[in-house]
Amino acid sequence: MAPKQAKKTLWVDCERCGCSITSNDKNIHVELNCGKDQLKCPYVDDGKLFTWLQRTGVAPEGVPRDSVLVHPSAGTLIGAVIGCPLQLSREGAPTMVKRMWPSKSSAPAAVILPAADLSSAWSNDNMKVTVSVIKEEIPKATGVIIRIKNHKTDSDICDILKQHFYSNFVCVGSELVYYYFGKKLEIEIFDVKSEKTDYEGWYVLSENTIWSMEKVTVQKTKKKAQVLGGVDDILEEIQTFVKISFNVDGLTESFQPTRGLLLYGHSGIGKTAICKYLVENLSCFHIEINGPAIFSKYFGETEGTMRSLFEKAIQNQPSIILVDEIETICPRRSSGSTEQERRITSAFVNMLDNLHAEDSRVFVLATTRKPENIDPMLRRFGRLDKEIEVPVPDRIRRKEIVYSLLKNLPNKISAQDIENISDLAHGYVAADLVNLCTQATMKCIKHSSKHIEREDLIAALTIVRPSAMRELLIEIPNVRWTDIGGQDELKLKLRQAVEWPLKHAESFRRLGIRPPGGVLLYGPPGCSKTMIAKALATESGLNFLSIKGPELFSKWVGESERAVRDLFTKARQVAPSIIFFDEMDAIGGERGAGEAGVHERVLAQLLTELDGVVPLNSVTILAATNRPDRMDRALLRPGRLDRLIYVPLPDFETRLKIIELKLGKMSTSDDVDHYSLATRTDGFSGAELQALCHEAALSALEKDLDCPEVTMEHFEHVLKDFTPRTPESLLKVYQEFALGQKSG
Repeated sequence: MAPKQAKKTLWVDCERCGCSITSNDKNIHVELNCGKDQLKCPYVDDGKLFTWLQRTGVAPEGVPRDSVLVHPSAGTLIGAVIGCPLQLSREGAPTMVKRMWPSKSSAPAAVILPAADLSSAWSNDNMKVTVSVIKEEIPKATGVIIRIKNHKTDSDICDILKQHFYSNFVCVGSELVYYYFGKKLEIEIFDVKSEKTDYEGWYVLSENTIWSMEKVTVQKTKKKAQVLGGVDDILEEIQTFVKISFNVDGLTESFQPTRGLLLYGHSGIGKTAICKYLVENLSCFHIEINGPAIFSKYFGETEGTMRSLFEKAIQNQPSIILVDEIETICPRRSSGSTEQERRITSAFVNMLDNLHAEDSRVFVLATTRKPENIDPMLRRFGRLDKEIEVPVPDRIRRKEIVYSLLKNLPNKISAQDIENISDLAHGYVAADLVNLCTQATMKCIKHSSKHIEREDLIAALTIVRPSAMRELLIEIPNVRWTDIGGQDELKLKLRQAVEWPLKHAESFRRLGIRPPGGVLLYGPPGCSKTMIAKALATESGLNFLSIKGPELFSKWVGESERAVRDLFTKARQVAPSIIFFDEMDAIGGERGAGEAGVHERVLAQLLTELDGVVPLNSVTILAATNRPDRMDRALLRPGRLDRLIYVPLPDFETRLKIIELKLGKMSTSDDVDHYSLATRTDGFSGAELQALCHEAALSALEKDLDCPEVTMEHFEHVLKDFTPRTPESLLKVYQEFALGQKSG
C-alpha cells in the first residue's frame, strides 16, 4: 500500500512575480504566465487578496451578522485577525467593510457573504473582489442620515435599523440591506457625522449613533421601464444605432446611417419588451404600428393610415416607429398574395426610403418571429438593413433574467439557488421565466408566506413548460477533466485542436495557419471518447451540441438533410461552439457499401456544411467512432475531419488514476492495493475498470448488506472471472487505419 502523503500546503509563492497563490492553482498561474485572473487563479499580492465572492443562503450559526467568512490561511497572508475590519471592493459596486471571521470549511481563497445581505449592485455575475485590511483606527459615527432607494415607506424605521446594524461599518454612499415585512430595502448612507472633523472615510455605528431619514420633497417622476436581464449587449447595440440615426451632425452628414432595424427571435423571447424599454429610456416620441389595427376593408385606407402615422413621427422627430410582427403587414410575396398585401408592402417600403431622402430623425424598429416570412424588399440596405437576433437564453442569460425579476419581488432565494434553478430551466425563454416567477408567487400566496422561497420556484418548474424545447438546446455538460483519469497527452491534443483555435484565433492568424476543420476521436469502446468530448466542452466554456448519428435520419424525403442544415445554422448562431457527433460511422459510413438513399444524401449535406460554403466561423466539429475503417474517405480529407486522435486502451498509469478516481468515491478497506489492481487489469478499457469496481461492491453486498467497506478479497473474487472484452482483431483494425493514414 502506498505511504500516506504529508499535509498539503494551501498557499505557495510564485518565484517570478512574488505573489501568493493556492497550491491547487499553481499550474493555472504558470499557464497564465503570471496573469492576474482572480476568477481562474486567486492570489495575494501586496497585502491584498484578489479573489472571487461566494454567496451563501444563510450565515453559519454563531457567526456575527456583520462578518465576512475568510479562510484562516488567507487571513494570515493579508494580516487579518478575528473581528478586524476588512474592506471588500469590486468594480461597479459601492465598497463594503465587514468584520473578519475565520472559516476552515471554505476554499482557501473563498470570501463568503450571505446573499440576502447584498445589495443589487453586488448581485450580478462578475464576482471579482479585492479584500484588504483597514489598519487605521475607525471613528464612531455620532449620526447618520439615510434614504431608502428601492421602496417607499411611511413608517419611521430608524430605531429598528439602529438596533439591527449596531457595530456595522458605513461611509457616505455605502449601502445596507434590511428585510422589512417581506420587502428587501436597500438603504443608502446619505450623510455621516462624527466627533472627528475633517475626516472622510469609514465609521462604525454604535448604540449612541443617531439615525434619521433624509428629508426631501418627493417629486413625481416618470415611471422607468423595468430593468431587463440577459439582453444588455443587445440593448447597447440597438441604442448605438438609434443615437447615430438621431445625430445629424458630424460623420452622419457624409454617410447614410441605419434608420431601420429588424429584431427577430423565438416567440416570448422578449422582442417587444426590448422595444418598449428602449422607447421609455430614450425619452423620445414614439408611434406603434400594429397590423390588425391599421388594416381596413376600404381601398387605399390602410395605406393612408400608415402614411399619416409616418408623417406624425416626422413632425415630432426625433421619434421611433415600433412595428410589431411586421410579417403581418409586409408578408413574403407568393402566388397566394393578395393585391392589398402587395400595395401595403410597397407603401411601407416607399415610406422607409423617404426617411433617408428627407434626412428625417425617425428610426423604425420592427420585430418578427420568422424573418424569412418578410418580403425580401425590406431586408436590404437603406430599409431594415440591420438584423439582430435575440437568442434563446443560455444558462448565463437565464440567471440574469431571473435576478432582474426577483429584484422586484420579496424573496429568500440565495444566489446559489438562483444559479441552480437557472440551470434546470432548459429551453425557457424570457416569457417562461416571467411565468415561472408568477407561478412561484401564486404558490407563495396560497400558503400565506410573505417571501418567495426556493421550494416555490422548484414547484413552479413542474408547472411551466419551456417554449423553446422544440429548438436545439445549447447546454454545456457538467463533466470536468478531473472526472477522467489520466490521458494527459490526449487532453492536451484536444485542447490544441479545439480550444486553442477558438480562444487564440489571433495567434493562428499571425502565423498564417488555419485551425483544424474537425477532429475525429477513434478507439475501442469504453475508453471515454464521449466523456472526453463533454469535458472539453465544459472546461473550454463553449456551447455544446451533442448529436448521435441515428438522430438525424427521417423517413421523410428532405427532412434528414434539413436537420443537418438546422444543426449547423444553430451552431453558427451560438458560436463559439462545438458540434459533437457520437457514433459518427452511422452518419459518415462509406458510400457504396450498401443501399443508396437517405444515408448518402445526409452525408452529402454534411460534407457541404463542412466545406464551409457558409463559413463555420468559431464552430468546431468533434466526432467519435469505434470503427474508423468504415468511415467515408471524403470525410477524412484536410479541411474536414483532418485531425485524427487515437484514444487507446488505458496504460498502467492511466488505469491507476482511473482506479484511484473510482475508489475515492467508494468505501474501501486499507488492504485494497491500487497498484496491484492496475497491474492485473492490462487490456481493460475505462468502462471495464468502472465495471470491476462496481462488481466488487456488489460482491461485498452479496455477502453482507450491512458491509461497511469493500475489501481486496471482493476484488479477487471478481477478477477470477473478469476478462477484457476488446478483441485483438479490433486493435489490429486501429493499427492498420493509423498506418493507412500515414501512408496516405
